[in-house]
Amino acid sequence: MEQESIQQIQDSLNELKSPSEVLDDYLDSIYNLKAEVVHNLNELRLLDEQCEKLRAICNECQDKYFACVDSDHIDENDRGPSYWKNMAEKAYEDAMQKQDEKIAVADKLYNLLSRHFERLDEDDDGDFDPNELVYCICKRPEFGQMIQCDHPSCVTGWYHWECVGLTKQPSGQWLCPDCEFIPYPTTVEPNPLDSLMHIMENFAMYSYPGQGIDDLSLNNPPYHW
Repeated sequence: MEQESIQQIQDSLNELKSPSEVLDDYLDSIYNLKAEVVHNLNELRLLDEQCEKLRAICNECQDKYFACVDSDHIDENDRGPSYWKNMAEKAYEDAMQKQDEKIAVADKLYNLLSRHFERLDEDDDGDFDPNELVYCICKRPEFGQMIQCDHPSCVTGWYHWECVGLTKQPSGQWLCPDCEFIPYPTTVEPNPLDSLMHIMENFAMYSYPGQGIDDLSLNNPPYHW
């Protein structure tokens, strides 16, 4: 029984996607979304052009109908008022059908975008812990392989391997992208302001309006999730 539970946990872990896989899925979905949106917009444009042509035909037939009625005139093809009336009605019915098709395409486009935004909201509202510390340039919690910057003045401290392009533990000293070109001092006294700013940045990442921290001031504006 215990082995089955362990296997279930292992299977669940194997099903979890890495951040890079999640990003790839989002990029694919955005690419597909763009293609579908463009296709629907082109279809709407085509239907709109067809509606305008049918309206013009309807108006022309109406003008000829009233001209025939006023003058009691029948043209060389024996087309009298009844002919133009029928033509105007047919053009009107076709235009209304195209209008219904436009509404259907617009509704489909609306539902497509709504589903995409709902998916983004669901992912945003996922396992969110306001007390969880964040690290790295990505400002996410600890996961997977991580490495600490060896620069004594580094504010961020810890980084995910995949975010800084690492595939194995580097030998010797490692400096993060922010500290790579900063001179490495021989002796450095701890800067309490840097540590405080780092704590405030982490806190601001999970700030919400109306909870008494709206006056928090940082170099970068806080993110509101």
